[in-house]
Amino acid sequence: GEEKGPAQPDPILGGPALRTLSSLCRLGQRDASLFSLGGTELLRGFHRALHGFEEHLSGEVDRMAFVDAVSSFASASPDAIDLVLDDPVLRDGWLAVTVAQPKLKSVVLHSVAGVIDPATETDSCGDTMMNANIPSDQIALRLYRTLGDVNGKDTTELVLGAAKSPLVETRLGAYELLRAVAMRGIGAQVLLSHEGFYDFLLQREKETTKEGKEAKFDIVKAVMQSNAKALLADNIVNAMRKFLDQGPHHIESVPWELATE
Repeated sequence: GEEKGPAQPDPILGGPALRTLSSLCRLGQRDASLFSLGGTELLRGFHRALHGFEEHLSGEVDRMAFVDAVSSFASASPDAIDLVLDDPVLRDGWLAVTVAQPKLKSVVLHSVAGVIDPATETDSCGDTMMNANIPSDQIALRLYRTLGDVNGKDTTELVLGAAKSPLVETRLGAYELLRAVAMRGIGAQVLLSHEGFYDFLLQREKETTKEGKEAKFDIVKAVMQSNAKALLADNIVNAMRKFLDQGPHHIESVPWELATE
């Protein structure tokens, strides 16, 4: 018979169902067998369900729930992230930030960071739970570059623009994504090859919040802990080491002569 399109989500149950879908996908991050047992059909079933929700989004709250669901699905397995990045509907619905409100933009940036560098969690006994699906460098960079493609900009330019926002929640989302990318040697190279990134990274005075200072500090730490460090010039390594030695809350002292002019 004729194939039916996705049904419109129930106006009451749609939101909870989307959150349940997100939770199931997060289980896949912890246990790779969840999707391998169901095979391709299970992945495609989740994929169809996300399409059904995307067609009937109404407002920013729905969009944030959708971003959470798609990013959780993308984190579930290499096949899942390929399905998302090859699908213009889900890809654009997740990654478009050009006209997004600040909170939504922050949510999107955090979600991309969470796929590139999944957060570790602890179980009820306090033991660390390892992630089953940490993406390869190739997949991580594909996702990072796709963020820029969807928004019609170079990705690092886009994220640096968000990192210079007057709104702290937008800056924190950008910092988190830069940290996640910088943890990977190839990612740190991509960032440092962008004109202006290095100067932005070591510039302290523009960030005034405690959270922001610590987040920028973590980006520098990620670069120095990555295997890109061996490729950096000595003066860059020394400047970053000095930055870390001074700590996240260091304030440059002003010479007495200048302070009294």
